[in-house]
Amino acid sequence: MNREMPEPESFSVLPSIIGTGSADPYPLYEWLRTHRPLCRDASGVWLASSHALVTRILDDTRFSARPPPGAVPLDDPLGYTNMVVFQTGEAHERLRRFLAPLFSRKALLSLQAFIDDEVARLIDQCEGLPRFDLVAHIASVLPVHTICRLLGFPDEHGASYLQASAGAWQLISGAPMSAQERALAAVQTETFIAQVESFMLAIEPDVVPDHAAARFLRLEQEGGMGRREMLVNVLFLFIAGYGTTLLSIGNSIAALLRAPRAWQALKDNVSLVPQAVRELYRYDPAVQSVFRYAWDDVEIDGYRIRRGERVMPLIGAANRDPAAFAAADEIRFEREAGRSLTFGAGPHSCMGLALARMQLESLLSALMRRMPGLRLAPREQPRQQHGSFHGYDRLMVEH
Repeated sequence: MNREMPEPESFSVLPSIIGTGSADPYPLYEWLRTHRPLCRDASGVWLASSHALVTRILDDTRFSARPPPGAVPLDDPLGYTNMVVFQTGEAHERLRRFLAPLFSRKALLSLQAFIDDEVARLIDQCEGLPRFDLVAHIASVLPVHTICRLLGFPDEHGASYLQASAGAWQLISGAPMSAQERALAAVQTETFIAQVESFMLAIEPDVVPDHAAARFLRLEQEGGMGRREMLVNVLFLFIAGYGTTLLSIGNSIAALLRAPRAWQALKDNVSLVPQAVRELYRYDPAVQSVFRYAWDDVEIDGYRIRRGERVMPLIGAANRDPAAFAAADEIRFEREAGRSLTFGAGPHSCMGLALARMQLESLLSALMRRMPGLRLAPREQPRQQHGSFHGYDRLMVEH
């Protein structure tokens, strides 16, 4: 029987998924997967929580990160819809083709020594500290320096770019914000964009043709990309490159330290690190959910999602679906390689997957060698929600 929508919920559960605070969404995910794998929240947003449904929606080109023509447009005073993540069809493919060389195997291999050296330097600074904040000392530093190196930004610009991009990260997270907070975030974003523009315009493409900025500038000169489109895509690469990796490092280390057998297994056999990283990214992803808009009326499992309606595929729920992963709530390095959705699927799968893995692999390998006795500090440290981003603002550890 065709059903237009499930029985309406009496209240919205979105604040438990994309709110702020320290709520644990995994019990809610389990309930949704079991009882309502596809349902329409009281807010009007459709929630998909099973692995099969989330995969189907992410793979379906009838769902896009931006509303269809004629629907209510996104509130986008900063031009975020020019980012590759919000584009669709040929425009999306054009930007992906242009950005892909930045994440090619050759480009990433050239970063490996830098990442390993940076990890060693950061651990050197922490080794003499019996207690330190892993987020402040390592997780928030390594990704910023790595993405600066990838984009050709000077290392000394990293701290100022990090501070200036905080507002952009807030805006893209989907976290609830007051009008005053949103205005401040917009000002911060414009400051960041101005700093990046100033740096990029000082680059001479003919003098340093292999510089990442030179590639953007040449495309602009050839008419293939407007100035604002160029700048917001650099902004996206920066905040995606540091933000999700920062949170992923904290989530992964915290989860591992709460699973003594897993930590011991890595100490006993460091060659398991690549499998461990794959599993830890599945277990607690930094990005818990994404938004999609239906571009046509789409029928799924007897429910009709109408053109223009919003759908939220719950990545965190899909990654813990026992139908896709045996003992999904456990960390198992020996797990058969299932289809983790941490880095998306379909046309919008993340280009930075390999770069994110490289950083956590390097860090875990170094910690096993140099801080094998690492442990969480005794006091409870809750994982925080920042819209669709979930992770640790602070993670005190001892060794």
